[in-house]
Amino acid sequence: MMRAATNGSMPDWLPPDLYLRLDPLVAFALPLAARECIPPLLPGLGMALCAVLIGRVFCGYLCPFGITLDLARFLGARRTRGCAQHPHEPRPWHWGKYLVLAAVFAAAALGVNAVFAVSPIPLITRFYGAFMFPLVQLAGKQGLDVLRPVADTLNLQVLAYAQVSVRRFEAIFFLFVFFGALFTLECIRPRFWCRYLCPAGALLGLFAFRPLWRRRVRECIRCGQCQRHCPMGAIDMEASNTAHRECIACRRCEAVCAGVTRFSVSPAPQPAPPQKLPDLPGRRQVLQAGLAGAGCAAGSMLGLDSLQQPAAVGLIRRPELIRPPGAVPEEDFVRLCLRCGACMQACPSNGLQATYFLAGLAGVFSPVLVPRRGPCEASCNACGQVCPSRALRRLPLEEKQRAKIGVAVLLRESCLAWEQDRRCVVCQEVCPYGAISLRPQPGRQVPVPFVKADRCFGCGACECHCPVASPAIVAAATGALRLGKGSYIEAAREARLTLELEPKEARDMLPGGEELPAGALPPGFSE
Repeated sequence: MMRAATNGSMPDWLPPDLYLRLDPLVAFALPLAARECIPPLLPGLGMALCAVLIGRVFCGYLCPFGITLDLARFLGARRTRGCAQHPHEPRPWHWGKYLVLAAVFAAAALGVNAVFAVSPIPLITRFYGAFMFPLVQLAGKQGLDVLRPVADTLNLQVLAYAQVSVRRFEAIFFLFVFFGALFTLECIRPRFWCRYLCPAGALLGLFAFRPLWRRRVRECIRCGQCQRHCPMGAIDMEASNTAHRECIACRRCEAVCAGVTRFSVSPAPQPAPPQKLPDLPGRRQVLQAGLAGAGCAAGSMLGLDSLQQPAAVGLIRRPELIRPPGAVPEEDFVRLCLRCGACMQACPSNGLQATYFLAGLAGVFSPVLVPRRGPCEASCNACGQVCPSRALRRLPLEEKQRAKIGVAVLLRESCLAWEQDRRCVVCQEVCPYGAISLRPQPGRQVPVPFVKADRCFGCGACECHCPVASPAIVAAATGALRLGKGSYIEAAREARLTLELEPKEARDMLPGGEELPAGALPPGFSE
């Protein structure tokens, strides 16, 4: 969806990251961790304010996480009989999600972003973008392979030559385990995640303690039907009392008990004094959860890879940590990045991948460029367009083409030209910036490549296409431009960088500047 949005299939006025902006937990906790206001996240605040009026409608009708859980339960081999709240069973552990919420806000207060690990919209976006969408592509590819003999027999050229490119992503094992566990827990309780774990639902519950539009009951005969059909266990043993913090306004109770139960704004006759519903934790539990969240945040700040210490004092940085173009400075980046996978899904080359611990504990699942998988295309600026948190700046294409992300490093001991004296011009041919030149050297029969660091963007095209199994030229994050604000064009000019795209015709020349004969291949391609 994100990729399609960047290719013009959606109106310009509709942000491609609109759904990600609606997450209320992100809207509250991410600015706290980043220590700044993030205007694109204001719709999430609107969702919280709506809960004051109409309850947790977001959870019941808008959140794709809950809809996915409902679908998983519906498609399950065994229908979960008796999974709804039993009429005489208490409602335990509903306050667990409030403890998760306390831990997230405690970490954010220390400047550590823990939202990405538990916030529903980024999690489900990553699930569909990095797991389900490639799975559909794989099914399409296998289907074409099955139909290809039929297409050849019937001379159906559309099917005979059709191709489906399957995108592949790192770090999907976490998604497989996480969502596999949640789908399994659906057999224990419907909406297990929403009931007991979701901190976004807990946040909305704090606003929806007594919404204006809510469930109202009159002349109840206590048959228990409404309670048995409530997916959130929001109805107590009296059946007429509702924990509005838990109610997602799905109206299933109204469907099974029409005329007695209804959702409305106008007041109904008051039932018997409501029984206290144990849907909030105690102060000691909240304090313990907050201390746990703060402790985990402090632990991530004490590692050698932490960004909370001066850069000159034992700071570990890996050259392969290449961030997408337009990434803000690293300390701000790990605080802002939601790890939603939208930028990875939008990348046309499939070069953006999630990392495990390359960026340390605080940067787990954040995007990095893996050039061997795919380079950063010079004509694309999609990743910044779909980022909801502004960890990647939304840059015009001209600015993006100057947002240097690294530099190519030549490994002469592996290079065919340097080490084996064999003619090879692949890196020079594929470099869009003309940053690689071929020069004759004394004692060598073929020209050898050199990298012009001031012209190199760090896109990784040379590494991606290098014919050596262990590439002889690799992209490194050295010299990357990381600006929180300001112009990359001006920054590149001040750094004396000449990041200009080179026309294809200029690359199809011999080392001395002579043009190739018409129809001839570049040197080395005929060997």
